[in-house]
Amino acid sequence: MAGKPQHHADMIETRARRADGGEPMYSTTMSVHKNGNSLVIGLTSTGCDVLNITEDDDLVVEVHEDGFWVDLGGADE
Repeated sequence: MAGKPQHHADMIETRARRADGGEPMYSTTMSVHKNGNSLVIGLTSTGCDVLNITEDDDLVVEVHEDGFWVDLGGADE
């Protein structure tokens, strides 16, 4: 198949199932602020602790019609 693996229909379907895990582990409302040409929202310290994210991590962020997907790299794709 041509294209990036993350854009294949089966991968999108798999991610949709993974994202629909029922109730969130943590939920909060945050504001967005402008930084240069970007809009920024920070990850909460609780979210970082629960998901074991540090400032040294490189995360893949995808933009979809109904939201964002942050791939933590923990699943085999």
